[in-house]
Amino acid sequence: MIPAQRDKPRTARRVSWDVLRVVAIGCVLLHHATLTSLVDHPDLGPPPFVFSMSMGASTLMVVSAFFACATLDSGRPGRFLWRRLARLLPAYMAAVLLTYAVQRWIAPEGWSQLTGRDVLYNLLLIHQWFKDVKIVDFAYWTVPVQITAFIAAAVLAKYLRGRKLQVFLWALILTPLVLREFLDYSHTLKTLYDGFTVHRGQLFAAGIAIWLWHKRRMSAPHLAALLVATLVAQAIHTTEYGSTLGFGVLLLLVCAAAAGPDWVFFQPIAKPISWLAGISYGVYLVHQGIGTVVMDRMHAVGLRSWWLLAGFVANALVLGWLMTKFVERPAYRLLTQIHSGSSGSSPRRPEPSVLPVSQPRTALADPLTELRLAGPLTVQMR
Repeated sequence: MIPAQRDKPRTARRVSWDVLRVVAIGCVLLHHATLTSLVDHPDLGPPPFVFSMSMGASTLMVVSAFFACATLDSGRPGRFLWRRLARLLPAYMAAVLLTYAVQRWIAPEGWSQLTGRDVLYNLLLIHQWFKDVKIVDFAYWTVPVQITAFIAAAVLAKYLRGRKLQVFLWALILTPLVLREFLDYSHTLKTLYDGFTVHRGQLFAAGIAIWLWHKRRMSAPHLAALLVATLVAQAIHTTEYGSTLGFGVLLLLVCAAAAGPDWVFFQPIAKPISWLAGISYGVYLVHQGIGTVVMDRMHAVGLRSWWLLAGFVANALVLGWLMTKFVERPAYRLLTQIHSGSSGSSPRRPEPSVLPVSQPRTALADPLTELRLAGPLTVQMR
């Protein structure tokens, strides 16, 4: 047996990544509460203001790609994939069932047209392959995208190195733009295009490129060119030019967090920021479909405007915390213990590691973003 290794001293946690995560999930909440949720239910408006920029989820996916690189750089792609899926799928499945139940039995009659087939296909993550299948919550578009990306990363990690990887990043951005021109001529091509959501490839290209630049494996001019191409592709795919500009600002902040000094001026509020960042995936899963129902129930008793927004956000935080505490983390612990046993290995220590769950050495990955990042990046991402 290999002797147990001593725990290394815990290094200072970088608050900058937690701030980015909170800003991104905050953008998601405000956009959905003040705009998206009111598209189908205009009677809930008018909102106190409209946050029209859709950029939060895209930023979270860029950050997720960045940390996936940090984990894969240390090897063991199979372990990486299992742990990502263990973090991602149980909470997602619980959220699908919870959202369906709320829309089925709490929302007003006629709000939801979901069937059992819709729910099953959403649980199996194949709903995007069938045009007649409704998505349980539109916010869930990120989950199959990330699963596809994680599987591809685990398979290709040992083959794409150096120049090959840089060429691949450009292919991720440019290939979907070329394929768009032929979608009207081939039903099969359109099915594959939508099923694999290849028009989101630029988000992962950006995250990988920022990581390569941080590791000094990509020059600054090359990174700048690739990020500009990412923004052009984002604008073409979404036709949301204001959101694309906002996304560009957040990309610059990701670069600053990756290579610059930590944002120590946030240290006085580091604890609440860390808590919010830690439940960000749970918040994401339960905020929109359920939050809109919450706003409707509040509207029915005479509450309006800021009260509805406050109820939407409060619902996301409470249910997100419950989802994280009672589903995501326990399921992750169970599945990783099972995997360790089935692989014939034994844990190096019976107690959970004292390292934060987002430290790349532990390979614990939140699907949208890591839960925390502890220690200087130059030490952790070796």
